Amino acid sequence: MRSSVAVIILIFCVYASAQADWEATAEAKAHQLIQKNGPPTDPVLKQELLKMYAEDQGIRNRLDSASAGQHPELDKQMQQIDARLTARLKQIVATNGWPTIALVGSEASQAAEVMLIHSPDHAWQAGLLPQLQKLVEKDKIFGSDVATLTDRILVSQGKPQEFGTQYKDEGNKMIIMPIANPKSVDQRRATYMLPPMAVYKKTLSDLHHMPIE
Repeated sequence: MRSSVAVIILIFCVYASAQADWEATAEAKAHQLIQKNGPPTDPVLKQELLKMYAEDQGIRNRLDSASAGQHPELDKQMQQIDARLTARLKQIVATNGWPTIALVGSEASQAAEVMLIHSPDHAWQAGLLPQLQKLVEKDKIFGSDVATLTDRILVSQGKPQEFGTQYKDEGNKMIIMPIANPKSVDQRRATYMLPPMAVYKKTLSDLHHMPIE
């Protein structure tokens, strides 16, 4: 019989190996998508999106490091910034279509996805989902943020999520919210460049210093 220490070491090695395998696979796929789509055809729009993203992240970084007393004012500023960035992103999409890797490069394309997730216009988010999912399937954009947005919308509608990205904090543990067809979730996650559920759970547990189910 193995000792408990040996079992723990074995489990850690399995998780570490799975993490390394996934990172190598994700890196290879990302490189493949970038090469497939070529250099961005609209460098001006690329720079604008990256500048918008810097503003999106800047207010969130300030909020993360602020004292509790500063939160109300920073929350208000974040809502204003999100609304303004959403308005501009809508204009960009109306004029150029969704910012793909081919149009603005991988970094700016992902930046647009993150800003979409932060948008207060949930109806607009939901309306874009079918288009974004098709772009993922055609290797035009990265899928991880699209998967997150898909799950958020489904959970908000009281439905099971597809990719297992959403969880809730129960105080002494975290619980992954219900997943549709959980046996095939890792296959769906792989398509959208997300790690296997076992690796994702380990990462969340380490990050929040509590168990996750």
